[in-house]
Amino acid sequence: MKILIVDDRADCLQDLANILQTGEYEIVSAANGLEALDIVKSETIDLIISDILMPGMDGYALCRTLKRDESLKHIPFIIYTATYTGEQDQDLAMRSGANAYILKPCEPQKLLETISRLVMESPGAGGKELEKPSDNQEVLELYNQRLVRKLEQKMLELEAEVKEHKNTLEALQLSESLLKNTQEIGKLGGWTLDMRSKNMYWTDEMYRIHDLEPGTCTMETLYNVTLEYVEEAQREKLKALKDELLSVGTPFQFESWFITPKGNNKYIRFNAQAKQEAGVVTRVQGILQDLSEQKYAQEEQEELEAQLRQAQKLESIGQLAGGVAHDFNNVLTVILGYAEEIMNKLLPQDPIYHDIQEILNAGARASTLARQLLTFSRKQSINPQYISINEIVQNLSKMLLRILSESIEIILDLEETPGLIYADVVQMEQVIVNLAINARDAMPEGGKLKIESFRIDATPAFLAQHPSIKAGSYVALKISDTGQGIPREHLSQVFEPFFTTKERGHGTGLGLPTVYGIIRQANGYLTINSEIGVGTNFIILLPLAEGKTKSGEKTAAPASRALKDELILILEDDPTICDLTARMAAKSGYRVSTANRADKALQLIFEDGLKPDLVIADVVMPGMNGLEFASVLHKKRPEIKILLMSGYAESVLDKIGTRNPDFPFLQKPFTRKELLISIRTALDS
Repeated sequence: MKILIVDDRADCLQDLANILQTGEYEIVSAANGLEALDIVKSETIDLIISDILMPGMDGYALCRTLKRDESLKHIPFIIYTATYTGEQDQDLAMRSGANAYILKPCEPQKLLETISRLVMESPGAGGKELEKPSDNQEVLELYNQRLVRKLEQKMLELEAEVKEHKNTLEALQLSESLLKNTQEIGKLGGWTLDMRSKNMYWTDEMYRIHDLEPGTCTMETLYNVTLEYVEEAQREKLKALKDELLSVGTPFQFESWFITPKGNNKYIRFNAQAKQEAGVVTRVQGILQDLSEQKYAQEEQEELEAQLRQAQKLESIGQLAGGVAHDFNNVLTVILGYAEEIMNKLLPQDPIYHDIQEILNAGARASTLARQLLTFSRKQSINPQYISINEIVQNLSKMLLRILSESIEIILDLEETPGLIYADVVQMEQVIVNLAINARDAMPEGGKLKIESFRIDATPAFLAQHPSIKAGSYVALKISDTGQGIPREHLSQVFEPFFTTKERGHGTGLGLPTVYGIIRQANGYLTINSEIGVGTNFIILLPLAEGKTKSGEKTAAPASRALKDELILILEDDPTICDLTARMAAKSGYRVSTANRADKALQLIFEDGLKPDLVIADVVMPGMNGLEFASVLHKKRPEIKILLMSGYAESVLDKIGTRNPDFPFLQKPFTRKELLISIRTALDS
């Protein structure tokens, strides 16, 4: 059975064809009434299903034309429409000769049942023959009226479709604009390559990432340009990935630095995948994203984390070094003290005089080593003053000429008034000398040593690059050389105690750690930059002491014996040091009493009635430490003088020494002369 479908919309034709295929009908289609007439005159058609509104000839006119033709009027005719405006439409259809009137959409089963019924009722199947369509004036007027109404409805539907299309187009344009803006913000470019035509398309952002003007490149250029920009070491890898993508469709993700024609160094991520038909790659497409900002931020974050780890590492090493130095200084105090006592009993011609002298010399070197460890750990007693870094550099310039070889040129570039700093003069001199010696060793064939000073303010931008530095103003000291440079892998270790790149026997590995400790103890910061074959520079930042004037010179009190009948109480938990200190004081005429714990010393004073003129107290002791003891005693008996001593005073050193005249400080190890000067100074204060 052959059915003719008449409709000007392809989608409606396809929907009907899908329904009728279930009934095993042969389907023929036409786009309007005129095409349908041509078909029914040339082919045998068993049933017609037609829409109403169509260009050329509408469904009503087609039905009337067929039903007037004696050879065609037997063909069952179904009006199938969605533009229903009332019962008059159905009445007009039936009066025009239609056998059935069905509204879209309808259940497929209903349509199939109607078709079967009409076929069974058709004249060819023995059914009753229908009358010809009426042509009276009433029908014609109804036809015109209903057609106009349907055209009006169709116009409204078309207007709605146009509006919807316009809205869709605007939404599409908005979506496209949003996509472009998103790609620009995310620096994400897209591309596609048709393998059949070899046409390649780039989005505008792809061009921007490559620093190219859109539309200025040929297809061949677009295909190869990314490969040419990628750093040479990664080029072969990317080429292999692209070849495999084009040949077998293997997707890939690739990251690399590349350099554009404008010299911009960018870090890009390349993602690509393929579309295949029957196992053949027909299209490849992908994205290219500029990740330079994220990469730089990541590298900066990693650098900051490395700096933090290094600072924590140095802090831990400093704690260890300070602890070792404390015990070492206690031992040295005993060794040097008793060696000195023995030396005082000998004459130069005595056979062991020279041996004892060597013991003292070795002890002095060991004392210097311990003092360097304390400096690194920032636990060395200091005498800070308001000083000019320019004056220190200028005063040292002549000595530097003697220290450095004649082949090294010294250049001073000092800002006229960079400001004062609060630091220990001797330690600042040690910093400059240590760095100058390092520079000399890095320039065996000669070179230039440049020392600069200037003021710098820590702006927000500066602090963002150096988050470990506190806000404020600083005096900067920059010391640069044109030497061999330090390998990058060693830069993180140069401030560690005993690490050295020099040959065995040519350095202790404590020069730079000592510099680091001095600067940190002065609340400053130290950075190093170095490049092999170019040189090294150290930048030191020390807090600016605004509104201060230079400190005056101080002189030490002369050594002297006891006056009258002065009593000294020695508070020390190490019995050997306690005995040695008592012996030295007693030989100079002082009366001496001892205690090994702070609570025992307080008991002697407050319960047993001991009235010492001076208490010499070790700082680090079990239970109550020396500083706590001094505070208690000073509050209750302010007339008793106090002298603190230690080889390691942890953070309490910031609260004692010359900063607090009530608690003068004696650094271990000490000689008999240093002890007696400290005792006399404390008693006379």
